[in-house]
Amino acid sequence: MDAIVTAGGRLNADDPLFQQTGFEKKALIPLAGRPMIAWVIDALSASGVVDNIVVVGLQPHELELPLKNLHFIDSRGNLIDNLFAGMGKLQELNPELEKFLVFSSDIPLVTPATVRGFLAECGDQSADLYYAVVEEATMEARFPNSKRTFVPLKDGRICGGDAFLVNVNAANGNIDLARSLVGVRKNTLAQMRLAGIGFLIRFLFRRVTMQELGQHAGRKTRLDARVVDTQFAELAMDLDKPAQYTMIKAELEKQVASQV
Repeated sequence: MDAIVTAGGRLNADDPLFQQTGFEKKALIPLAGRPMIAWVIDALSASGVVDNIVVVGLQPHELELPLKNLHFIDSRGNLIDNLFAGMGKLQELNPELEKFLVFSSDIPLVTPATVRGFLAECGDQSADLYYAVVEEATMEARFPNSKRTFVPLKDGRICGGDAFLVNVNAANGNIDLARSLVGVRKNTLAQMRLAGIGFLIRFLFRRVTMQELGQHAGRKTRLDARVVDTQFAELAMDLDKPAQYTMIKAELEKQVASQV
């Protein structure tokens, strides 16, 4: 198994997170003495299930991590181009590549157990795409007042995670769809419009379940797409806001102090 870590995000000068941290490159925000992305890379590398790791959006000198299986490529300017560039690099490193993980650089509370656990939750891994979501109760039990936005479904409220398991062939066959989706990834209603008016109406009246969400995505994309109701809240605890920065920073500092 190989992995991509996306690290192309930039903070504008008027972004509250930039004003609090002073870092333009989001992946390099320091947490407990290390760049944020280093915690994600460590979790993947130490999981025992990941071989090559490609970081998209940074250069080696910006991290200086002594890992032989760590590779870097420049950002291509947007999320989708970065993902396909990262996949191309993985295929260059491993021509037999069949599937790969995608983690964002802003979920620094993930651990090796988180990586292994998510893959286990994907079952036999035979589907084209797996996407992690976290139920509100799971998130709030692990991270009270996480300030995440939850989407109401028939069987609960969920927030999206930042972890995917992707089939290479499926990715190559859906580039145009991926480009259309990336522009609305933060807009749930826009995503539902892409899914179709009937599905939008059912969604608005909370008649859609998590299982139906994955099944419908599969029909629209001609993929076997599956929503993973993960028990690992760390996969959705991304660092986007000052309050989340404060919470995550305190959590990591506590972990480091306990190891001394």
